[in-house]
Amino acid sequence: MLAVMAVVAMCLGTVEPLATSAGAATVAQEKAQAAFLYAQVQKNNSAAQVLGQKFNLAHMKLTGILNDIRNTRVTVRTIEANVSKGRQQLKSAAVFAFVTHQSINATNPLFGNGAVAAGATSVYNSLAEGDVGSTIARLTNNRIALTLEKKKLRDEVLSARHQADVAKAALFKANRLVADLNGNLRAVRGKIASYYAAIAAAAAAKSRAALAAATANVNTTTSAPGPNPAADVAIRTAESFLGTWYCWGGASRSCVDCSGLVMLAYDAAGIYLPHYSGAQFQDTQRVPLFDIQPGDILFYGYNGDEHEAMYIGHGEMIEAPQTGYQVHITPVRLGYGFAGVGRPRS
Repeated sequence: MLAVMAVVAMCLGTVEPLATSAGAATVAQEKAQAAFLYAQVQKNNSAAQVLGQKFNLAHMKLTGILNDIRNTRVTVRTIEANVSKGRQQLKSAAVFAFVTHQSINATNPLFGNGAVAAGATSVYNSLAEGDVGSTIARLTNNRIALTLEKKKLRDEVLSARHQADVAKAALFKANRLVADLNGNLRAVRGKIASYYAAIAAAAAAKSRAALAAATANVNTTTSAPGPNPAADVAIRTAESFLGTWYCWGGASRSCVDCSGLVMLAYDAAGIYLPHYSGAQFQDTQRVPLFDIQPGDILFYGYNGDEHEAMYIGHGEMIEAPQTGYQVHITPVRLGYGFAGVGRPRS
């Protein structure tokens, strides 16, 4: 009931109550309002969960960009050192060539009677072959490379700032939703909440019935990958997070989000999954509903980019739902936004 009350509250600030008579609202009107609220809650929950995964996607991209920035800075420092070294080598090589040209002063044309007649340019060109020429070539290439790497670094920094802004915007919108939720929680009163709870319970029962029907009528002509042997480890790990609070982008014992919970669970089983539900959807093997096994992942939203939960058997799943809730076990949902089942590859 607490979950029902909280999700109802999310949309109360924007939903207009149905018109009622001067007296108490009729049962039909209250049920109609509850049904309308339920539809709005599904929509608002979807929007909130999309924000959470958008936040994760931005941070996943930002992490990659920051790694690129670190690597590029190392490259820039290396090239700068090579440029500095090249300049010193050019000075040394030029002086050595003009002064000695690997010969004694008596036979060096710079000190001979023909030095003036030969001309400074021709003498330099003759003596500069070898170390000086190759040093100039290396120095030129390093300068070009340095210019390119510095431009790459500037682009990466700008991209990192953009991704940070995307994450910040998602978090700001999420905080507004949470503020509305907390501010309107007290507004849920009377029969409307119980009618809403009945609608939610009916939807859950419908999902359980659909799952039971799907798994009871197995189509043996359709091939599917076998269950992952690491699933038991992942399930036990996920269940060890029961009671842990949800937080945006969380992936620790302090707090987790939906993809963070699944990521940590399979990480304990030796299987790497990225911290973003859409990426996990792409990285897992599609499994038909009739072949769902404990440890499989249920995805929601377009290409799984909205929400996810782990199936633990007996029609139940474990999930980190959204801000204000703890990791819990709940009946499988196959209704609004369900995108399919994924099985991690070992």
